[in-house]
Amino acid sequence: MQSTPRKVILDVDTGSDDAIAIIMADLSPDIDLLGVCAVNGNQPLCYTLENTLRIVELLGAQERIPVVKGMDVPLVKELNPGRLHQPMTPTTQYDDQGREICYHPKEFDLPKATLKPVDENFIPWYIRTIKSCPEKVTLIPVGPLTNIAMVLRADPTVVENIEEIVIMGGGHTERNSTAAAEFNIWKDPEAAEIVLTCGAKVVLVPLDATHKASTRLEEAQLYRDLHTPVGEMVAQLIEIRTRAYNLLQPLHEPDLCPIHDALCVAYVIDPSVLPGLLHTRVDVDISGGFADGQTIVDTRKLHNLPDNCWVALDADRDKFNRMLLDICARYSR
Repeated sequence: MQSTPRKVILDVDTGSDDAIAIIMADLSPDIDLLGVCAVNGNQPLCYTLENTLRIVELLGAQERIPVVKGMDVPLVKELNPGRLHQPMTPTTQYDDQGREICYHPKEFDLPKATLKPVDENFIPWYIRTIKSCPEKVTLIPVGPLTNIAMVLRADPTVVENIEEIVIMGGGHTERNSTAAAEFNIWKDPEAAEIVLTCGAKVVLVPLDATHKASTRLEEAQLYRDLHTPVGEMVAQLIEIRTRAYNLLQPLHEPDLCPIHDALCVAYVIDPSVLPGLLHTRVDVDISGGFADGQTIVDTRKLHNLPDNCWVALDADRDKFNRMLLDICARYSR
């Protein structure tokens, strides 16, 4: 338990695991959620923003969590249509009844949002929110890093009031979008390199850690047994993700799915959920070739560039899943 709640901004491409991260951050007494900013990623921005608004309304948090509309395209990647040398693995298939099987539904099974995003461009919103906060702010970007990179380019001095940036992204020995790259980093490699080298304390939570913290399908029932709208939503999302992982990206045992983004929130609440962080150099390949978007984690004892990142290569599965269930159980309305 933190002595005082951490001031946090979530940056999301909501997304099934993003939704669970928002729920966890809002319900945790250890986090003061200053806002949630949506970005293009798992789905186009029109869907990630709408899904973010729906989750905030599900939580009954319309009055306490501002939702901000971020970037709808990567910084520069899409300017070169011939850049995609490495084929991307499929993220959607269809069953024999023609039903879509995917990690991230375009629209959650929730009422259409009545809440509207704040009437302010995300860049001045970020800068004002970070600089006006009397305490340092922790950023948790769990989608492509386009929004954060734009803010850092617009005003690099915001770093002075950032506690740390906890990123869900990358992979050292694990990848998912291509043979070289994880999705969030692959989607906007230039943005990722900007954030990794911005001078703030950066914690990278890659697939190596999130896969080790995976949730089992049978655990969905624990959330359904809470008999709350939040519990039901989390159970549904675990089931959606497990079905997709079984078909599209089988892990080391069946009926298993990582809830990547929520692990970053868990770390901010209790850092011991990510044991043995490696302090080293991490860069991103932005060459446009077969390694485009690869996170290059320097594991040598001696390396010739300064350390810029703390990398999680392990996770405490049981602690993470207990934390998530306990925090979801706090929901009342």
